Amino acid sequence: MSQATTHPESRLGPVRQTYARREDFPHVARAYTQVSQVVRETGLLRREPLFYALVGAGLALAFGGAIAGFILLGDSWFQLLIAGALGILFTQAAFLAHEAAHRQILATGPANDRLARVLGSGVVGMSYSWWNSKHSRHHANPNQVGKDPDIEVDTISFLDEDAAKSRGLVRLITRKQGWLFFPCSCSRASTSTSSASSTSSAASPSRVAGSSWV
Repeated sequence: MSQATTHPESRLGPVRQTYARREDFPHVARAYTQVSQVVRETGLLRREPLFYALVGAGLALAFGGAIAGFILLGDSWFQLLIAGALGILFTQAAFLAHEAAHRQILATGPANDRLARVLGSGVVGMSYSWWNSKHSRHHANPNQVGKDPDIEVDTISFLDEDAAKSRGLVRLITRKQGWLFFPCSCSRASTSTSSASSTSSAASPSRVAGSSWV
């Protein structure tokens, strides 16, 4: 026969749900909460589908013009101008993929994810999964040395220590990197695309949290 189990009566009294008070939070946290609330109330995080539709239409027309120019010019040194124009257009397409990955264009997350994949992998030619994983690590550890992949040692130096260690041509570029930032960024983007293509099979996709993406 089973014996009834008796539990000692609690001496703590009734349990009451408690909530953290606003004054309990650190000053920085309170400031962030206030700024975040103002940003949301003013509508700065609202999706702007019309704006992105116009941007997409403009990019489509510009790509069409660049392709037409490529065909009409034929075997000519002026093709270098077309190459420069295409570089700018592909960069803008990558920015559009960036916004879609941050759920800023279409109404739902899956739709934005598909759009970002089409733009990133299909148009720009960069592994979306690789880039998404890399960018997620950037947002999880912004500007943290050894954790943020966006500030790793490269042609562009983000840390004084890295700049001091540079030698030769890299040192010359580092000294003028404020003026050379845009062309260096274009070069860095091309190497990142190549790296993404070679490592896409090993990259694991991870979703990026947040409404706005940098």
